[in-house]
Amino acid sequence: MRNPTLTIAFVVSLLVHGALLVVHFTSPESLRQKPDDPGLEVILVNAKHKSPPLKAEVLAQANLDGGGNATTGRAKSPLPDLRRTEDGDSVKATRRRVVDLEAAQQKLMAQLSRPSPVSVPLLTDLDKLKDAPQPDANDLQDSSKAIARREAEISRNIEDYNKRPKKTQITPSTREVGYAMYYKALQDRIEKRGTLNFPQQDGKKLYGELVLYIPVYQDGSIYERDGGPRIERSSGIAALDSAALRIVRRSAPFGRFPPNMRSGDKDDVWEIITRFKFTREESLEAELRGSAN
Repeated sequence: MRNPTLTIAFVVSLLVHGALLVVHFTSPESLRQKPDDPGLEVILVNAKHKSPPLKAEVLAQANLDGGGNATTGRAKSPLPDLRRTEDGDSVKATRRRVVDLEAAQQKLMAQLSRPSPVSVPLLTDLDKLKDAPQPDANDLQDSSKAIARREAEISRNIEDYNKRPKKTQITPSTREVGYAMYYKALQDRIEKRGTLNFPQQDGKKLYGELVLYIPVYQDGSIYERDGGPRIERSSGIAALDSAALRIVRRSAPFGRFPPNMRSGDKDDVWEIITRFKFTREESLEAELRGSAN
């Protein structure tokens, strides 16, 4: 027989426990401790500025007003902004040089096409002219021929210059993304070829460093018109220098230039000065250089 008292007590206990689970106790809003600066995150920086920023975005161990490759504010990624392109100092200098040369060319052509003024002697100078030796017809003819030959030579040189491709050096100061990507592909291709065909002489491996000049035409081939690749600074080992030149030639072609590396009015040649290092690990390391030094 069931005990009604025990049943009632059990039901009451369940109700009380359920009510306790529903009720939540919280501290008053006025007593709750708030952080001093809940909207700032803490980061570590590897630089500092003398003056603090006017409006800080994060907390750090030192004052830093801006940083990274962002134009304003704080960079959100360590990677470069591939949407931005900027020509390096060497590219700008080369373009200024081309503009100056073309201006000098136009000035020279204008001078050649302009008729030479003829000076008429004054009457007071006639007596002096009578005593002075007069050039004969042969001398005048020879002078005219010499001037004509000189003018033809200048015109031929200017025409030859106009037909030559535009040359620009890729150096470490060239920061545009397209140039860096193209050199990286060229570098990988040469390093793989040099490592697989590591130079040796009489069965002995050759180690050393040298600096090479590599002219690359816009279709990716070696530009041979002015002599092609050459040694800018020798390793001191003739066999190693020759092997480096063979590696460069066998690595070509390197692929066509992307559109942002080409000028619109003439062909392009990019001159690359790079250091070759044949290491003791029997691998080739190529490094972009600004000059042969």
